[in-house]
Amino acid sequence: MNTRKTAILTLLMLLLVSTGSAFAAETTYHFGSSPQNTNVTFESETDFETILGSTREIKGKAVVDLAAGTASTTIEVPVESLRTGIDLRDKHLRSGMWLDAGKHPSISFVSSSAKKIDDTKWEITGTFSMHGESRELTTVVEVRPIPEEVAKGAGLGKGDWIRIVAPFEVKLSDFGVQIPKKPAQRVNDTWKVRVQAFATTAG
Repeated sequence: MNTRKTAILTLLMLLLVSTGSAFAAETTYHFGSSPQNTNVTFESETDFETILGSTREIKGKAVVDLAAGTASTTIEVPVESLRTGIDLRDKHLRSGMWLDAGKHPSISFVSSSAKKIDDTKWEITGTFSMHGESRELTTVVEVRPIPEEVAKGAGLGKGDWIRIVAPFEVKLSDFGVQIPKKPAQRVNDTWKVRVQAFATTAG
């Protein structure tokens, strides 16, 4: 009788462990496979002009354990992909006087810590790099998991998915970008950035 009880208890413990591991495991999600569902925007606003820019090009990955509340992420955006709606202005933006895409082809973020605030919000801290300079950045990110069946119904494709939304601000002068005197009244030193992107386990 004791042997039978021991066997039953052992089986129950194994079931609990296996069930827990199914819901508490690190999952790697890859960015960049869904450009139509990626939108990185930036905004410069002054009394004289509002500049709105965007890109749909992004690559990187996020390693997330939703149950344990741990995460790490690496994201990269090519400077050449940034668009503001005016070709000449975009050319200036990529030039050596501004972001200098030739010397510094990408803008990146690499996380160093992540704290889960609630079911959908995380506080992420990491290193933001642009124009050859790096600064620590902390932002509150909305993270929403999307199971594969739901993702298929929404036309996202194979695999489980997550959707992230991350708003933050970037001060150009902190990254060695000096606004030329002529457009100084029309370009704000601080740009508002918003990253909305989907990532999938399918790679």
